[in-house]
Amino acid sequence: MSEELEEHIQVVREGHGANCSSIGSVIDTLFIAQVAAGALLAVVAASLAARSESESESESETESETETETETES
Repeated sequence: MSEELEEHIQVVREGHGANCSSIGSVIDTLFIAQVAAGALLAVVAASLAARSESESESESETESETETETETES
């Protein structure tokens, strides 16, 4: 290394993302958090869709039972 560069280097850190800026070290954490949030959103959406589907099926069964009872009474 040239002497000019050595004069400007204050600290050399080791490890993952050691020499990056403070915002750069947070990027990995933010990315992982976004992936986890997306997965959680997908699970919630799927469970709500399944719940809505089961409620609509139970409503249609109730309606068909009511229609059958009405027809037998006639």
